[in-house]
Amino acid sequence: MPTPPNRRATARHPWMLAALATLLAAATLGPGATASNRATASNRSTSGGQIVPPKDGTWVGTYQEASGPQLLKQSRVLDLENVLGRKEDVDHIYEGWTAPFPGWRETWDNLNGRVPFVSWAKASTSAVNSGRYDGLIRQRAADVKAAGYPILLEWFWEMDGSRNRHTAGSPASFIAAWKRIHTIFDKAGVTNVSWVWCPNAWGFTTGEAQKFYPGDASVDWICANGYNWGPARPGDQWRSFQWIFQSFYDWASTRGKPLMIGEFGVVERKPGEKAQWLRDAATTLKTDFTDIKAVVYFDVKKRYNWRLSTSSSAQSAFKYLAKTLDGG
Repeated sequence: MPTPPNRRATARHPWMLAALATLLAAATLGPGATASNRATASNRSTSGGQIVPPKDGTWVGTYQEASGPQLLKQSRVLDLENVLGRKEDVDHIYEGWTAPFPGWRETWDNLNGRVPFVSWAKASTSAVNSGRYDGLIRQRAADVKAAGYPILLEWFWEMDGSRNRHTAGSPASFIAAWKRIHTIFDKAGVTNVSWVWCPNAWGFTTGEAQKFYPGDASVDWICANGYNWGPARPGDQWRSFQWIFQSFYDWASTRGKPLMIGEFGVVERKPGEKAQWLRDAATTLKTDFTDIKAVVYFDVKKRYNWRLSTSSSAQSAFKYLAKTLDGG
């Protein structure tokens, strides 16, 4: 159990008290806790363990930096929620291919009414198809089933991109690997996972993304990742949220599935432009992209500075976006 923070620290950082209280509450869910009593904390609607998207509005979440001790990781989420004035709907978590999950982060999110959105890292599709990882996959399935609470699970995102070509293999190999993992979870009786398929947004413009679609029967949410790279990446133009995701939306909205933006971000350019970009994104989602039921901002400095804290106007604009899209 963590050492309680000192009085001076909690006075400066009131989130530490909340985080400690959550840790103490989570500690009561020991090995003897049942799946049923662990599945009651989330305030998100479920149907047979599946996550039901909001009927009206769009869920809003972020990915926060994953380095550091547990309390620091929690504080990043809590600080952002303090800016928003409410809970995030979705918390994005990256898990390694061989890393055990669900862990404390997914449980903490569930206890606090957030949907855990787990991105499970890539693995060679040829190796998956050979059966080499069947034991590992069965263990993950057993762990997810034992946790009991609903999880959005995304395996091998951006499989259509050039940097993943060697690992993803052909579209046929990727699809076979996806279905193999899905089948192992099904045979294990896992009913609390909603499967998220998530290529690059640009891949829907080139036609590459669609080739990797495993089919409606094994996908619950259709997703895309996309960024406004200009002016940070040399040669890239400043693009609107609508421009980035239009091809994705045109294709995915015909499938009858809830849609998600798994990663999106924008850097600063002229003063106020990042904020306006976010406000324009809110308008697009509210009026044109109504089938998108969750958006998750990449709120970190990785390669480029996507952080919402780059300006007070950007933070205010994201708060506006969250309020405008409030899906309850």
